[in-house]
Amino acid sequence: MVAITSTAVVIYFGEWIKNANPINLIVLLLLSHIIYIGIRCYVKDWMEERGYY
Repeated sequence: MVAITSTAVVIYFGEWIKNANPINLIVLLLLSHIIYIGIRCYVKDWMEERGYY
């Protein structure tokens, strides 16, 4: 769901993002996915350490 949402945001606001930030939109999309995956891994490990799984 996050992947679809972030892709939709980049597509819809693409021109505004390019004007405000000179970074390539594909790089921005990949960076947002990497950050999301990192947060998911951190939360999963945190929950496993505390016995929630």
